[in-house]
Amino acid sequence: MVPTAFLVAFLVFPIGTLMVRVGLGLHVAPATATLFALSLAQATASTLLALAIGVPLAAVVSRYSFRGRALAQALLTVPFVMPTVVVALAFRAMLGSSLPQGMVLVVLAHAYVNLAVVVRVVGATWAQLPDSYEMVARSLGASTWRAFITVTLPSLRGALIASAAIVFTFSFTSLGIALLLGDSSTRTLESQVFRQAGTLLDFPGAATTALLQLLVVVAVLGAGGLLSARAPRRPLRPPALRALLPREWWIPALAALGGALVLAPVVGLIYASLHTSHGWTAQWWLSLGLIDAGTDRIGSPVSALVTSLGYAGLTAVVAGLVGGCAAVAALTQARTRVVALIALAPLGVSAATLGLGVLLAFGRPPFDLRSTGLLVPMTHALVAVPLVVAVAAPALRAADPRRALVAASLGAAPTRAFLAAYGPVLRVVSLSAAGLAAAVSLGEFGAASFLARAGSPTVPLQIARLLSRPGEQAYGVAAALAVVLVAFTLSLTLIVDRAGRTT
Repeated sequence: MVPTAFLVAFLVFPIGTLMVRVGLGLHVAPATATLFALSLAQATASTLLALAIGVPLAAVVSRYSFRGRALAQALLTVPFVMPTVVVALAFRAMLGSSLPQGMVLVVLAHAYVNLAVVVRVVGATWAQLPDSYEMVARSLGASTWRAFITVTLPSLRGALIASAAIVFTFSFTSLGIALLLGDSSTRTLESQVFRQAGTLLDFPGAATTALLQLLVVVAVLGAGGLLSARAPRRPLRPPALRALLPREWWIPALAALGGALVLAPVVGLIYASLHTSHGWTAQWWLSLGLIDAGTDRIGSPVSALVTSLGYAGLTAVVAGLVGGCAAVAALTQARTRVVALIALAPLGVSAATLGLGVLLAFGRPPFDLRSTGLLVPMTHALVAVPLVVAVAAPALRAADPRRALVAASLGAAPTRAFLAAYGPVLRVVSLSAAGLAAAVSLGEFGAASFLARAGSPTVPLQIARLLSRPGEQAYGVAAALAVVLVAFTLSLTLIVDRAGRTT
């Protein structure tokens, strides 16, 4: 009942309100149609580049045992947990003016962010493929490349399609990277929704664009799921790493190259926070607590950090409760188990579309919640609930249900018997999932751009606001604030990782 009520209130009702505002007279303006084509081209190019870089790295870190493998795998996950606004700033700091803003820079940034998706999804399947099929092909005269194309690649088709659908969706609905690194040729439908609602106050037009984007996302994810399910499957075995042969020195070298590619933008960001045109300085860090830091007198960067941490704490509590209940529902009878599947629905809705829907639903009487400060954390919790379910449900399914039967046979009430079987696991995964939800909230930009109050921006909004101002001071303070945000986000991710290993 808890996840159902939450989803109805903050997903079904806002999306329904959005569709009502569109009405039956759905009309797509020529400018929106052009942006639709550009978004498709940009997302397709980003997906192909992410696959081209991620698949070789997935083969390296998922199949071979070598010194530094765990570190390389952890580093390849870093871009995915970095806020998109921080990634955009890191690329600007690393490349400077050597590469002008536009399609190439946006595609590079999107491929960088989604590298972890390809490595994790494809690598998880690749690690479980037995080598016997390739060995038979090689014994029959096939070269290494031919064995890969004819034997390995068909077995990876499902994972490749699934990862491609996810990367395409994230790139197609991108907002922060498109706003900060793009130009007129790389605006996405997400940025068009932001412009129509935030600048032009054209809510019907923004609702139409958001609905068009939602239809594309649902179609892509649905087609990806269908094609992935139809892909040929090979019997899997438990993951087992292969020892390196002397001639395979290139494998750890490739892993090191992948780690260097991941760290380069972060190093550029740290450099920008400590450097001016006159040399090294700590000026940008010392001015984080000043209200005029970066010539932004609305609020200091530290106050934005306090606001983001407050939102993250509330998001962690709400998403942990709602997602935990949805994960528990996955253990029950079939009709209740549907709730866990419905809780994954926010994955198919972009953050800006959710933000616009929540703004239209709860930004006016009789449900005006703008002055309460709850709109941002509630929407962040909605975005984070699918991740909480993804973390908690597998751990709960792996728990031994016989403990509940034993406790019940000894006279324990149903709730006490359930806690005896699942309580220890639920406690660990709830803390882990809550930390993940807080990390999502810290870096979320799309929904907050619609819902955050002007006087209390979140850290990603403050960074974007600083970058919109000219001058070296605004850029340096934005870089220092971005480094702080990366540190908080990575710390939460490490906590989640450690909690997951103790489950």
